[in-house]
Amino acid sequence: MSSESCRSNPPLQTALPINFLIIGGGIAGLSCAIALRRVGHHAVVLERKRKADVSSHSGIRLPPNCTKILYHWGLRGILMQKAMITHTLLFSRYESGEFLGTHIWDEGMLKETRGQFMLTTHAELHEVLYDAAIALGADIRYGTEVEEIDPDSPTVKLASGEVLSGDVLVGADGEFGVSRALVLEGRDDGTPTGLALYDTTISQDELLERANFLYEDNGIIVAFGLGRAIVVYPIQDKKELAFQWYGPDEEAIGRYGDQASADIHSVANAVHKDLRAVMSRVRKAVRVSIRDHEDLEDWVAGDSRLVLIGEAAHPFPPGTIQASAMAIEDGAVLAKLFSHLSEERQIESFLYAFQELRQSRVRQVREQEFGGVFYMTLPDADAAAQRDKGLREKAAAGLNALDGSEEASRVWEEMEVIFGYDCEDQADDWWLKWGMLRERALSVDQAAAPSLLDFSKMITQVSSTVIDEENQ
Repeated sequence: MSSESCRSNPPLQTALPINFLIIGGGIAGLSCAIALRRVGHHAVVLERKRKADVSSHSGIRLPPNCTKILYHWGLRGILMQKAMITHTLLFSRYESGEFLGTHIWDEGMLKETRGQFMLTTHAELHEVLYDAAIALGADIRYGTEVEEIDPDSPTVKLASGEVLSGDVLVGADGEFGVSRALVLEGRDDGTPTGLALYDTTISQDELLERANFLYEDNGIIVAFGLGRAIVVYPIQDKKELAFQWYGPDEEAIGRYGDQASADIHSVANAVHKDLRAVMSRVRKAVRVSIRDHEDLEDWVAGDSRLVLIGEAAHPFPPGTIQASAMAIEDGAVLAKLFSHLSEERQIESFLYAFQELRQSRVRQVREQEFGGVFYMTLPDADAAAQRDKGLREKAAAGLNALDGSEEASRVWEEMEVIFGYDCEDQADDWWLKWGMLRERALSVDQAAAPSLLDFSKMITQVSSTVIDEENQ
């Protein structure tokens, strides 16, 4: 079997197509629309922004658990055109520029995941998903703002005054959207972590020979600093580099969607001269405050038919590997469950099954992603020195940076589990173990219970009585 997924069988088609209203047309919303259309449901996507304003040209890393799903959906060919495969991580010191080590993704592990590690931009991924959703017949409406949600109807009221109804409402409008606020019964601004991300790009022409080593294997460089870090990788067929700087969050403001107006060069300090020379050439950055948002107990609004997915359900730290991947997994699982829909009574149970399947998975991944950010930016000099010492020793021994030590091995094993996870298989397992069992139990109960309108036994009894009386 090849290292990428190559499922050829068409997906199971629902016996009862219903209407989904998806609030939000970002990565989560479009992925959900694709997945639902693939199994035969109707999907209308409502996005308040214009199409040109939804996506950005910032870099995005797609891990194997994410690309595996996109391959399942028949998007491998277009992804290979828009994105680049990467195999290498390079670690260095932020302050000194010292090389600390390299990690090359194990090909055997990647083969087991049935996916690949890819680099692209948010805009390119958005375009791939948009084109796929349109080709499958999804109705995508830009410039359509949802002002009010009635999850019990279930209906939405648009800013235009129009009211739309559906069988299921899907909140995919992010951590600051109306869907999450409704479930929480209030706005959730999150708790500042003390760190901010400055996200931008730099042209290859500006770097000349400085970044040639990155282009050889589409490498990702990570520079560890005291309370700071840099992540850099090639995008757009190596014409540009994605540049993400982590540092102190003194203002505790900013989010994706804001104007790119921050000057990284003016806020970065103690950086090595080679990195400073690169930073002096980066474009203005979007400044994003890294916040820890409340972990929702429920992704479904009460007993209604409003369910949250993506950042609306589980905000991730910005710039991390798994943020978009988890949103895509959400859409895939929701659609897999609803491919088995045959009666309207199943809708609520499928929504809660979705929540049950996704919550533990997302919590584990989200915890690791926050841990990765804090690991890169360790403010404690002794802890940072211990981390760097271990990397140097492994590099000197010719080992991968994430191999060798007990702690590194534990992290690596966790990554293997995260990358190898197949969310669609998990949804299928739920149906086989619980969904079908529930349906069989209901069938038995219905067969055993006499119908109030079934007069056959009464007629038989009356006929028997009449015959007996005649014979007497």
